[in-house]
Amino acid sequence: MGIMGWGDRPGADFDNPYGEDDDKDNVPRPEAREEVPQKVPETILTPREKIQDLREQLSAAFFERRDVVDGSIAAALAGAFGGTYFEWLLTKFSTPEEVFGPISLRALEEDRHARLTTGKLPEAHFALIDEVFKASSAILNNLLAVMNERVFHNDGAPTPCPLITAFGASNELPEGRDLEAFCDRFLLRFNVGYLLQAQNFRAAVVAPEPRITAHLTLDDLRAAQAEVARVEVSDDLVEALVKARDDLRIEGIVASDRRWKRAVALAKASAWLAGEDRATPHDLTFLVDCLWREPKERPKITQILGKVADPAAAKVQEILEAARESMQKAQAIKKEKAPDDDAYTAQAHKSAKEFAQQKTKLEELRSQVGARSRGMVADAIREVQAMHAEVARSITEGLGVGTMRSV
Repeated sequence: MGIMGWGDRPGADFDNPYGEDDDKDNVPRPEAREEVPQKVPETILTPREKIQDLREQLSAAFFERRDVVDGSIAAALAGAFGGTYFEWLLTKFSTPEEVFGPISLRALEEDRHARLTTGKLPEAHFALIDEVFKASSAILNNLLAVMNERVFHNDGAPTPCPLITAFGASNELPEGRDLEAFCDRFLLRFNVGYLLQAQNFRAAVVAPEPRITAHLTLDDLRAAQAEVARVEVSDDLVEALVKARDDLRIEGIVASDRRWKRAVALAKASAWLAGEDRATPHDLTFLVDCLWREPKERPKITQILGKVADPAAAKVQEILEAARESMQKAQAIKKEKAPDDDAYTAQAHKSAKEFAQQKTKLEELRSQVGARSRGMVADAIREVQAMHAEVARSITEGLGVGTMRSV
């Protein structure tokens, strides 16, 4: 399994808790950053409970990154597990020796071209390749084989690689057919943006470095993977998958059969993480960052998957988009009008009314959805409240009056 992240600096999203992400559906409360859940005694936890413990700690420690956390865990659960880690930052001058190991001098004396792979990518279970699209053609050709076939050709002999999950990070989108083919090897792709919520940013700049206490052994991970493999795929999920593929084709968004096949494994992992033993159409919403090829396709994929997988979730997304539009309008007026202009007050009242209406709609949806969607609706309500408070604060500060009451 592979996970790709784009950011505005090297290593965004993977080596810094205050990275960036353009997916704004799941926004943790700022106070969660200060109180990372404590690990429950290991002896009483099942593998599922241990992974849930890890999941919650990571989500609490890394603001606005629940989708990346869940994606990373699901990608690992959809495969097997191992314990060797390799990390490297590529530049346009990087050589194959940096990633795959140096040439063996002893082998050269015997007229062989073999590499010493100890401590390098061919022997890693998990890998992070930073600025991955700066790889030369010599590095790319070997990376393709390692990521796709899980083999490394050393001295002409295909050597099996234990690679389970590869993480990539880049400040730029791939250009050219060769890089596009390589990018397709990453099962999940996240477009990473700056922190959006002001309260999360305030908490992030003053918070200490996150400390994750959750710990899983390889046996725990293997047991979890075995449980994921036993998750059933419902007929409803298969039919929803077919409908989603057809609807996406109409919009000109096409994913390979191989990607759809691997997406089912992610859906099973999503169901397992939710405590279910059967994957249903609801788990297709997890596949948004599996199917897009360009970031501009993501909103349409979100809409289509939402309609076929979880209509309530699609409605929540529509309400959130309307709330974000209200926030953008208010911010635009603040930039364009003078602080004493009546437009400030008018927009403040209009935005406040819209936020109140949106919150009411979300409250109504919360009473209609199932248990698995209630958390998502609760997150959306918190985001609407946060946006209202932020817009009200910025507008009223410009007017020099007290802070408006949030909904």
